[in-house]
Amino acid sequence: MDNYLSHRWPQGPGVQPPPVPHPAALRRPVPVRRSRSPRRWLVPAVCIALCLALLGGISFWAVNGLAALLSSVEFRDPFGDPPRTSWQLPDQSDWSPEDLPWGEPDPSVSLAVEPAAGSALSGRDVHQRVLPSIVYVEATAKGHTGAFSGTGVVVTGSGYVLTNYHIIEETDYIEVMLLSDRGRTMHPAQVIGFDEDFDIAVLKFDGEGLGLTPARLGDSDLLAVGDPVYAEGNPLGYLTGSMTEGIVSALERESEVNSDGMGMIQTSAALNPGNSGGALVNGQGQVVGITSAKITGLMRERDESLEDAAVLENIGLALPITDILPFVNRILATGRSWRPSIGITCFEATADGRNGLQVKSVEKGVPAREAGLREGDLIVSANGRPVPTLTDLRRAIYRAGLDGEFHCVVVRDGAEVPVSFALVDKLEE
Repeated sequence: MDNYLSHRWPQGPGVQPPPVPHPAALRRPVPVRRSRSPRRWLVPAVCIALCLALLGGISFWAVNGLAALLSSVEFRDPFGDPPRTSWQLPDQSDWSPEDLPWGEPDPSVSLAVEPAAGSALSGRDVHQRVLPSIVYVEATAKGHTGAFSGTGVVVTGSGYVLTNYHIIEETDYIEVMLLSDRGRTMHPAQVIGFDEDFDIAVLKFDGEGLGLTPARLGDSDLLAVGDPVYAEGNPLGYLTGSMTEGIVSALERESEVNSDGMGMIQTSAALNPGNSGGALVNGQGQVVGITSAKITGLMRERDESLEDAAVLENIGLALPITDILPFVNRILATGRSWRPSIGITCFEATADGRNGLQVKSVEKGVPAREAGLREGDLIVSANGRPVPTLTDLRRAIYRAGLDGEFHCVVVRDGAEVPVSFALVDKLEE
């Protein structure tokens, strides 16, 4: 979706306040008194007018001087972070991914989620545990003075970082900065690989001798609506190390209409430009999501005035860690992503009291067709798990990858039939 966290909130006129009554209408009536001689009040009135004029002139000079001073100031945090950066997408029609600073993949590196942790931590403890694993990400393009700023999560002691692809898109130089580094040293980073559709990117910088603290990855499958979560990142690009809190508002949200992507975590934790690629953390200090987008703007009914439009708030989206790990590990091993697929079209349906995915068509030449999967079959389980929804089936396919066989149970003519086959990579077609 285009509504990434690196874009500004839509601008628009605000609602004007109601008119303020004239001060005379708020005064209590006073008795009418006989007017005094002008000589008694003329001199004091002139003195007061002169004083007000003098003060007004001084105030005008001071305000204009202060405005000129502020206009020349770059906004930096107390530790000397980079100044406020631009979120205007550069016009680089000739850009291609080859322009990125590329690094080599390493098949020996693989990530996994940790088991469920113990009791919940305080917000202070969560922040202190996660902050050493968060980096500021800055990506620039030749010929452009602005930069994309975002956030990344350190996932290995050697310097691998998870972030969003849209931060580095149409750029050719990337740097990261550890938020725990008081010296604010910028480290050049290379791109190991990315998945544009899922908005994932894997970076690598030299972490030798830095004593990096890899983030603890938690199982996002264990999240439930109402669970407390925290977002850790760099909103606006210079408010580094900011943490906001909220809850899991919903699960398996689609980021686009008719999307074939993974379901996302919806959260009420405040997300802003610069939070892209940051960490969504559970109450045990484990990273369970990568903050990626938010739904913002104004919503109004037909013929409704702009002043009466409703502002969309507190709808942030994060990529579930457990769902993106198969793609991240594929990138770490090969430098490119994949898209495992059965090679079918299907839709959610119910048959013989069973919920599943009814096969509408099977592509020619795919292993599933050769193994006997037919049109009209109702897939009720995949690799031992029920698949009542499209999201459940996609999750099973993505986690299975391309190695080994994919095992399905289908309902055909009222009977359960097991079918096993290999998956195909749609990105290689």
